[in-house]
Amino acid sequence: MRRVVRRKGPIDYVLPFLMLVGLGIIMILGYQIWSNFDKQNKSDVYFYVPQGKARILPYGLTAWDEAYSGTKLHLGDTLKTSSLGRVVMEFFNGTVVRLGEDSAATLVDVVKESDHEEIVFNLDNGKLWLKGQKSPGVREARYEVRTTHMKVKAKGTVFEVESDTHESVRVLEGDVDVDIIVKTNGQERVADTVQVGVGQELVLDEASLKAFESSLSPSVIMAISEDFKDSPWYRWNMSEDETPTNFTSTQATTVETVDTSFGTQEDQGTFAPVTSTQETSDAEEVDESNNDNFGLGAPDITSPLTSTSTVTTGKATLAGTVPSGTEKVIVESTVGGSTDSYTLSKFTSGQTTWSYNVSEQIGNLKPGDNVYRVYAVDGDGKKSDPAQVTITYDKESVAIEDPLAAPTVDTFNGSSSSTVTTDTVKVVGSVKGAEKVVVNGYTLSAFQAGATSWSYSAKESLGNLKPGVNDYEVYAIDEEGNKSSIVKFTITYSKSETSGSGTTGSTGTGTTTTTTGSQQTTPVAPSGF
Repeated sequence: MRRVVRRKGPIDYVLPFLMLVGLGIIMILGYQIWSNFDKQNKSDVYFYVPQGKARILPYGLTAWDEAYSGTKLHLGDTLKTSSLGRVVMEFFNGTVVRLGEDSAATLVDVVKESDHEEIVFNLDNGKLWLKGQKSPGVREARYEVRTTHMKVKAKGTVFEVESDTHESVRVLEGDVDVDIIVKTNGQERVADTVQVGVGQELVLDEASLKAFESSLSPSVIMAISEDFKDSPWYRWNMSEDETPTNFTSTQATTVETVDTSFGTQEDQGTFAPVTSTQETSDAEEVDESNNDNFGLGAPDITSPLTSTSTVTTGKATLAGTVPSGTEKVIVESTVGGSTDSYTLSKFTSGQTTWSYNVSEQIGNLKPGDNVYRVYAVDGDGKKSDPAQVTITYDKESVAIEDPLAAPTVDTFNGSSSSTVTTDTVKVVGSVKGAEKVVVNGYTLSAFQAGATSWSYSAKESLGNLKPGVNDYEVYAIDEEGNKSSIVKFTITYSKSETSGSGTTGSTGTGTTTTTTGSQQTTPVAPSGF
């Protein structure tokens, strides 16, 4: 019988090669999966909720969950806080990121390699504070925070980013580079890269963005404002940077029970109580059944003096006393239809006095009636009866009747002379028909719409006053967003050995220049973006 030998076809030669390629791909994918898993385990991120409430949107899901302290944060997860909430995120290398009230941010990327580390966030809205660190032996650590029109890039520094009516960056340590992102014909592009140094802030508004779109270089750098340094947000972050709270020992309790009323309150736009544990449960704190057999009397409210009070400014201070034996003080507030609870972080066991600041800026004071109930809590977690006060915020809408006019510059530390020997200069001027006043790209936060005078502080310590001649530009914006003519002025700082305690010089007079043109009617959105 004759043996027939089958001739090999092309497939017989190609098939082994394809099998090797397929095996190689499987090995590569397997290595990548293992590597990512290993990297994730070595680059853990945990978050804590020290104040108010927060929610989390896990990557790939569409429903928000309650955010529990001590939970691990994964790539692509988004956190958002309530109107009184704050979140602290602690990274594997010691980096700390904090979210302020009414804020939302997404963890975009975490890189941990032998020679470098990287942390990237998207800040959708609100406030984010970052204090950068790096693991031992790592050569470089980079941090990036992205907003609609900014990409903030830093290496081992402390900075704050905000995205609200304006977008801003403030640098407290080191320096950062900021890519300014604009759209041209529907395409995003980097219009400029600006370096922001320690003690400086960059503020983007509608006018400056339009200038960047036109390939101009507007003045957007200014010294960090005193108003920001006076804010509770700044003071809290500085305190935490200096003496960090050990959240793992106080708030990392795993919570199992979820309040079933959560869904109803979510529909009402509030953050509902979520747990049944004593440490993290606002539901238990406001449960009247928890008050049985309490041993503490109700707190006293000494400020304001009456149970009802009216304010016309956007801030107030509540203060009073508590009985001896009070372990903590809780303020439950009903503001704008939402109820929230806050444990006073500055109150310590043994104290008998307390205080609590409310303001429109941080969201715990809104136009209309605001109700605050103050509880004293003993060592067993039992609450007293509440002391209650109602503050009515009568926010008047100022009618601006005068037509917009360019600002004038009147005095420098009370003198007409613009030559000074002090390292601090208060510039005072006049204006009409203005909703805002802008100096060197910085919108004066203390200026009230419709006011007829404005003031601006230049300080050597803040970087907006240097020895020699300093140039400034000031303009006003009306309710429709129209911009006045630009007025230029100078301050000549003659620094001496006694700078800081001297008086203004007696020589020279302040000179101002008014620039007119098409800028006078440039539309600028009064409320920002």
